[in-house]
Amino acid sequence: MNQWKEKVVVITGGSSGLGEALARQFAATGARVVCLARGKEQLQTTTDELAASGSADVRSVVADVTDDQSVSSAVASILESHGRIDVWINNVGKSLRIALADATVASFEDLMQINFYSAVRCTQAVLDELERNDGSLINVGSLASKTGWPYVSPYSASKHALAAYHHQLRLEGPSNVHFLLVCPGPIRRADSQTRYSDQATGLPDDAAKPGAGVKVKGMPPDELAQRIRIACEKRKLELVMPWKARIAFALSQLSPWLGDKLLKRFN
Repeated sequence: MNQWKEKVVVITGGSSGLGEALARQFAATGARVVCLARGKEQLQTTTDELAASGSADVRSVVADVTDDQSVSSAVASILESHGRIDVWINNVGKSLRIALADATVASFEDLMQINFYSAVRCTQAVLDELERNDGSLINVGSLASKTGWPYVSPYSASKHALAAYHHQLRLEGPSNVHFLLVCPGPIRRADSQTRYSDQATGLPDDAAKPGAGVKVKGMPPDELAQRIRIACEKRKLELVMPWKARIAFALSQLSPWLGDKLLKRFN
């Protein structure tokens, strides 16, 4: 029996990148997928292309996850059209390359809004529905959810906040809701080598590279999406990739000095 048939999966930031790959992955299993994003044209193009396969049920809802009313309206619209929500994926995110000395309060506020507050806002809007359906909430963090890294301080701070909030959900959220935190390294993109070039002007060359120069091979978004889907099926609590990063994170808890030394070997 297909466990995804007729299940409704909602993905924020679903118009490109990992969000698009997640939509493709869940739709291929028979799930009814809803992609959320602010950009109407790109969102429509993506969902039209995914739906063109014939068997995929993929639809779009334009929504701004930084706005309370927009999120509430999106949830209401999905429930009206689909009748239920079984999986919600807080995937939308943003990074920044900047030296710590140059990072302003506004820099932190901007990334907290996109990477953290949006997840809190969406979670609060949908959690009761997930509880009704024994559903899953997936928060897409980063290796930066577990550690600091040079030249990404606002990003790392916002992803740490997301990880802390996710842990609170596991402790205090509905016991029948599955909570999965995903912490991947760099995800491959067509513009990976040039995406942060402008921001990294005046910084070391590594700052402009994927993952701000972390020596971790970029993961194809379709592969990551598949692993997330499988982790959701198994109702795992956390997915960290590459798995070897777990060792460095564990050691850093035992010895911050040793943890920092290991991190520098990845730089």
